[in-house]
Amino acid sequence: MWSIDHPEALWALALAVLPLFWHGQRTLAHGWLPGVPPDAASRALALMLRVTGALTVAAAVCALAGLHRQGSAVERVGTGAHIVITLDRSASMSDGFAGRGAQQGDEPKGRAAARLLEDFVAERPRDLFGMVSFSTAPVHGLTLTGDQDAVRAAVRASAAPGVGLTNVAAGLTMALEQFRDKPLTGSRVVLLVSDGAAQIDARAQNQIRRLFAENRSALYWIFLRTAGGRGPSDPPDPEQGFDPAPEYFLNEYFRDLGVSYRLYEADTPDALARAIADVSRLQNQPLRYFETPPREDLAGLCLAIALAGSLLLLLARSLEVSAWSR
Repeated sequence: MWSIDHPEALWALALAVLPLFWHGQRTLAHGWLPGVPPDAASRALALMLRVTGALTVAAAVCALAGLHRQGSAVERVGTGAHIVITLDRSASMSDGFAGRGAQQGDEPKGRAAARLLEDFVAERPRDLFGMVSFSTAPVHGLTLTGDQDAVRAAVRASAAPGVGLTNVAAGLTMALEQFRDKPLTGSRVVLLVSDGAAQIDARAQNQIRRLFAENRSALYWIFLRTAGGRGPSDPPDPEQGFDPAPEYFLNEYFRDLGVSYRLYEADTPDALARAIADVSRLQNQPLRYFETPPREDLAGLCLAIALAGSLLLLLARSLEVSAWSR
C-alpha cells in the first residue's frame, strides 16, 4: 500500500510537465531545412531526454513528499502465547536478595530480573510480548508485539534503579488492558515479577477480577523473596508475633480469581532463573496473530532516480554542439 507523508508537496508534480514542452536544448539555424535528411534516432533521443527531465522532476517531488510503502497485515500461525511482562520498579528492587543495598558481587533484584527476562524473551521468538512497569504509578512500556529487538530493549531499560512504592493493582490493571479488543487466538499470560505487594482496595479488586474474566488470561507471579524474609506462602502466625503480610493476602486474592494461577518464590538469582524456565515450559499453545511489516521508505530510491536523471541530462548538455560541422 503506497502512501506519502507530505501530500501538499504533490502540487509540484505539475512542474514535471514542463520538460515535455520546453526542452531547453540548443537550436541551430540552417539555410534550408527540407534539405536536411530525416533522422529518426535524433528524434528518439530528443524525446528520451524530455521524458528523462519529466521523470527527474517527478522523482524529486516524490522524495520531498515522503513516498513510502506500508505492507498489509499478514496472518501468522505458530505456537506460543501473548505475554505481558509486569515488572516491579519500586525502590526495593534496587536491593540485593540479601535485603540490603546492592554491593559488589550482590546483584540487585531488578537487574537480575531484567537479565533473565531478556533471555526468556530471546528463547520464545514466536510469542507476542507487552511490557508494563510499575512502582507508585504504572508505566506503559510496550504494547503487544513480535519485535524481539524492541522487547529486549524494553526489558534492558527496566534494569535502571527503581523508585517509589509497590502499587501492584495499577500495574496489573494496565497489563490486562493490553488484551482489550485483541482477538483471542492463543493463550494469554500476565507475568508479574515483584518483590513486594500492597493492599488492594475493594474497587480495584473487583476491576482486576472483571478484567481477568473478560480477557481469559492466566497469571504467574514470580515473587523475589528477600533472604530470611516472609513471602506470600507464609501465613500469619500470631503466636510468633508475625503480622499479616500484604503478600500473603495478595496471594490469597489471586488464588480466588478463578483463573489459571501459579506462584513462584525466588530468593536467589538461580531460583529466579528456575522459575522463569518453568514459566517458559508452561505456555506453548497454538497461536494465531497478524503481523504488519515495517514500512519501506522509497524517498531514497526517488532521490537516486532524480540524481541519475540529472546526471544524464548534464551529460547530454555537455555533448551539444554549438555550430554546424562541415
